[in-house]
Amino acid sequence: MITIPSVTPDNVADFLGRMNVRRKRLTQGCLRRERLGFTGHLDAKCLLYKAPRGFGKSVQIALCAQTAADQGDGCVYLDLSSFWQESVCEADFIANAIVAVLSPSDLSGTNTRSCPEIIALRVLRACERPVVLCLDGVTGSATTLRFLKTITLETPKSVRLVVSERRPGSLVILSVLSDVVTIGPEELSFTLDETRSALSLEADRAKKIFTMAGGWPLLCALAGKSNASGDAIVHLPEIQAYFENDVLAQLSQPLRTCLINASWLEEITAEACDYAFKTDESGRKLAELVSHHSLLTASVDRLNCFEINRTLRAYLRNRFIEINGSRRSYFLKRIALWHWRRKEYRQVVNVALRARDHNWAQPFTDQALLDLALRQGEVEALTIWFTGIPRAKLFQMPSLAAGYAWVLFFSQRASEAHDILDNLASYRGAATTGQEDPNGWAELVRAIGLGTHDEMKAADESCAVWVETYGMANPVGSAAAQTCRAFIAASDRRFSVLSDQIVSATVLSGAVRHRYAFGWLAAAGVLARLLTGDIHAARREIRRAQENEDVAHEHTPFVKGMIASFELQIQAEDVSVTPDERIVQEALDFALAFGVTDVVWNTVRSAVETYIRQGDTSQAFLLLERCRLLAKERGLQRLGILVRLGTEVFAMGTGVSTPLATEPLPLGEDLLFLPNQNRAIQAESALLKGSRFLRDGKLGPAERQTRKALSDFAAVGDQRGEIRAQYTLATTLYLMGEEKQALKRIADADLEAQRLGALRSLINRRHVLRVIRPEAKALLGRTRIQTTKIGKLPQNVQVTELPIAYGSAPIGQKQMAVLQLAALGLSNKEIAARLHVSEDTVKWHFRKILRALEAGNRTEAVLIARSAGLI
Repeated sequence: MITIPSVTPDNVADFLGRMNVRRKRLTQGCLRRERLGFTGHLDAKCLLYKAPRGFGKSVQIALCAQTAADQGDGCVYLDLSSFWQESVCEADFIANAIVAVLSPSDLSGTNTRSCPEIIALRVLRACERPVVLCLDGVTGSATTLRFLKTITLETPKSVRLVVSERRPGSLVILSVLSDVVTIGPEELSFTLDETRSALSLEADRAKKIFTMAGGWPLLCALAGKSNASGDAIVHLPEIQAYFENDVLAQLSQPLRTCLINASWLEEITAEACDYAFKTDESGRKLAELVSHHSLLTASVDRLNCFEINRTLRAYLRNRFIEINGSRRSYFLKRIALWHWRRKEYRQVVNVALRARDHNWAQPFTDQALLDLALRQGEVEALTIWFTGIPRAKLFQMPSLAAGYAWVLFFSQRASEAHDILDNLASYRGAATTGQEDPNGWAELVRAIGLGTHDEMKAADESCAVWVETYGMANPVGSAAAQTCRAFIAASDRRFSVLSDQIVSATVLSGAVRHRYAFGWLAAAGVLARLLTGDIHAARREIRRAQENEDVAHEHTPFVKGMIASFELQIQAEDVSVTPDERIVQEALDFALAFGVTDVVWNTVRSAVETYIRQGDTSQAFLLLERCRLLAKERGLQRLGILVRLGTEVFAMGTGVSTPLATEPLPLGEDLLFLPNQNRAIQAESALLKGSRFLRDGKLGPAERQTRKALSDFAAVGDQRGEIRAQYTLATTLYLMGEEKQALKRIADADLEAQRLGALRSLINRRHVLRVIRPEAKALLGRTRIQTTKIGKLPQNVQVTELPIAYGSAPIGQKQMAVLQLAALGLSNKEIAARLHVSEDTVKWHFRKILRALEAGNRTEAVLIARSAGLI
């Protein structure tokens, strides 16, 4: 038996009795978060709670003790921040408490030479039931740390520890042991659901408090007891007192100064801190604020960058102003210079806005914002960023207004963008000086904005005028205008001039590092391929864009979203796979929020086809209705027409009745778009009329309308449209008794679809025709096309730096069809039978092929054609 002279059994028993009362009161009515205890860490030997005051460490330790007591486990709960015999060694006191709880008889006796820690270890090793040692506010003296480490390493798994430190960083050695789980501020912070449960507030207010407090439990609790919410909670006296007396008071003066300075930065890094405040050793101090005090956290997105709680930052910035007074603008300028040197322009603008009316701020803002909006295309990020800027501030800095209008145009909010530009013009007219626009930014934004709103004729003309007026003085703007005109050419299917326009805009954009332009130029190339129907070529264009460093596909969210919408269109043509819901939704999210008319409609059409393939017709027609309403809301007339035509086609193929099908088709006076855009709509309208006549048994009108559609599709280079028209015409001819001619047209269409990789368009059209004319199934069921995955193209296909002129090829479509069959190993006789031509005609085609491709034989011709992407 042992006796510790300084620790009497009565003293220990009294302390443990007080601890029982303390534990019950701490846990009474509190939020139980199982994820923070052993339930959430089944394999842990020790849980080490490590966070600033106010994160609920004491409550969690008391909860662990209460859980152990409720389960009948051995439990030792000590809060060493309470009053105890501090003349006694902390380790000795903990050891005596362990013995008193688990083996009280061992605490009496007269042997003064026995070490209490050894006795406690012996008791722990001998204990047959699970034991949880819950120690709150451990000072971390050398002896205590040695004792806790020994318990962790030398006692059975049934003995577990729950510990928090009183002094920051005092238990670092314990934290590195295996089976020790450190639970820091991130884990101890409330989730949104926990905030709602703990505060018992309505959802909206709880969410505002959670967002501002970052889940910091005490901040949430203090805010919940007041009427304040959101940004206002930083002004609560209770929160200010807590930060001053419980957070900053724990820091040495050098660390406190470092933390306050760091809060003034846009992004907290050691290099930025040293530069802005002309200090050194910021790296060591910031690291200590992270590792010992947990007041900063390492950023998950940026290396060597730290983050700080939003409310704490707001409080510290107020303290910075109190300390530095008028010098705050000087430090803001140094911070802006730091980010400017690193080309971090969004941070430059943020800092300049914080500087308010200081003269140095506006030039920084002008250059940085125009770089962000026009050169880098940070549309999505700037959309969010601009919502925090008061409207009056926009017109004090014209670049802000022009940049905001740019973002609104590309977010498909054209009417708001025009209002901003009109108000800017009025504000400039009323201002006496300093509001000139010698580089024509506002006019450029309006010109390009017309294009995003599908007013492409006006946009093309305005961009041309702008280049004449401002092009020499503003090379970045000139690159943007030329890029806009290239995309307009792609939308208008002017493929003969598109290559030259892309090359010209690429040269200009490269000279001024116009990254956003490269994305749009890549998009113009892909769009052109998709509008011609060449899916294989579109896939190659996308691959080229993704590999092009100038396009910066992975680093420019807007471009990435646009490419995703194109990829959905390509996958929708692949008969071997169905795009999954994630791919469809990502493409739709971008297209419906930011897409121009061509991107929106073709993405929606692909998504609708996917839904119908999956049997979800209700989702398909809901999406069409959503697109129709969106076109009406935004005033996009061409989009509305395309939805009108497309909806009736989908209704025909699914047997769904829709009121939209009864609305009149567009007339000539409705088509006020670019010439080839008008003709493409006329082609779709004629094909729809032909399909109606075919459905109603009026074969003569059906033939006439379908031939007109075929002619219009050919005129605008829409090869997928030609395939659909060929199939419709073939079905009409078959029902008119001209079976041989029908079979020949179907054979041509099948081969063309294989060459283009547009097999799904063919299958979809065949399905529509079966639905509207079931008696044509005998014809439509004869063909068996070969299907291949679009993504798996021949490995030897070479991707050149710039595309071949759109629509050009050394051999014609008939020759490509012959080569396609030859590549499958068919003889001349078999090819002739497939194409419904004579064998001499096949031989004649081969002679033309060999001359055009400069090939010695048909095998070599097939290889050359494959390498060129012709088949």
